[in-house]
Amino acid sequence: MHFPRDLRAYGIESHWLNTAPMTRRLLFVYAHPDDESFGNAGTIAYYAHHGVSVHYVCATRGEAGDVDQSLLHGYGDIATLRATELGDAANAMGLAAYHFLNYRDSGMANTPANEHPAALVQAPVEAVAAKITAAIRAIQPQVVITFNEYGGYGHPDHIAIHHATHMAFERAGAGSWLPEQLDAGLPTWTPRKLYYSTFNPLMIKLMVRAWRLSGRDPRKGGNNGDVDFVKILDAVNLPTASVDCSSVIDQKVAAWQAHRSQFGQMALSLKLPRLLRQRFLGREQFSRVVPAPNGHEHDLFEGL
Repeated sequence: MHFPRDLRAYGIESHWLNTAPMTRRLLFVYAHPDDESFGNAGTIAYYAHHGVSVHYVCATRGEAGDVDQSLLHGYGDIATLRATELGDAANAMGLAAYHFLNYRDSGMANTPANEHPAALVQAPVEAVAAKITAAIRAIQPQVVITFNEYGGYGHPDHIAIHHATHMAFERAGAGSWLPEQLDAGLPTWTPRKLYYSTFNPLMIKLMVRAWRLSGRDPRKGGNNGDVDFVKILDAVNLPTASVDCSSVIDQKVAAWQAHRSQFGQMALSLKLPRLLRQRFLGREQFSRVVPAPNGHEHDLFEGL
């Protein structure tokens, strides 16, 4: 197939790194620069290495993220810095392209960033889904991956992009949905599979238990006390698929390091010896939503 390089008519800013036509196509849809790397850099690198055209739709540029001010030297603002970091990570992983939806980072719940008129959470879900639909119709992925309904850990942008991606996944194949896109040359397309990124909840269960025993409140985790680990556990989708990405662990680590302004405690994992790093970082997990799972998969394209 031929990829259209310019999706600006649909409010999408695309950065193409590889336009070669490939039979298998995989689309990740998340909210911020770094969501793709800290969540699924290994999977992205693995499939890119094995001849899959892997794309990342990123809703915002992470303007509300915490950044060491010293890292802003040479950059106009946080958005420019974090977009540059995403470009570096994309090269490390082998992404075919990354696509900005051009919304503003909404920040965590009940913060001033939520009220910004350009914030993702202020946009109607249909408008966000329309952009994602255009990306799906242009890229024609067989497999789409996004957050679960709680957004992994409750971030408002993660939840918003979950709902918009679900809508786009369900409607992109219908000619009655956004027919103007069809008139402009984007054909209908129905992806075959939808997954949520997920994890084995055992470690968080143990952490919640330990916190309670020590008198700490597991509903007030994170640097600002705004991460509810109990809700994370309640909402987690059990893994139904896993990808062995131990063979591309160097690319995964390089993608993490590219997001230097957000690296933080992730750096602790790099102190592990290489063999332990491959063991503990070399597998990423997903939960299949469409179609309903019928066993554990080791390939996201299994059955296609």
